[in-house]
Amino acid sequence: MRQVPDFPEYVERTEPIRQRGQEKLAFAVDESGIEWTVRDVIEELGLLVDGKATMNFEEFIEGIREQGRRLQRGV
Repeated sequence: MRQVPDFPEYVERTEPIRQRGQEKLAFAVDESGIEWTVRDVIEELGLLVDGKATMNFEEFIEGIREQGRRLQRGV
């Protein structure tokens, strides 16, 4: 039976592949810039989720709402 690698080992093995995929996407941006906005909002939402344990609920919700407003302004 094949053993599953631990997370740091998995990241080390797969990170170069993920970065190459991101490079390809970086050149496929439309004139409006909405794709960059969406990518940035996704990154910010990830940071909010990661930091949720250290935030109070109201700060977390406000952070999510702010990212929603950013998307609406970008469209």
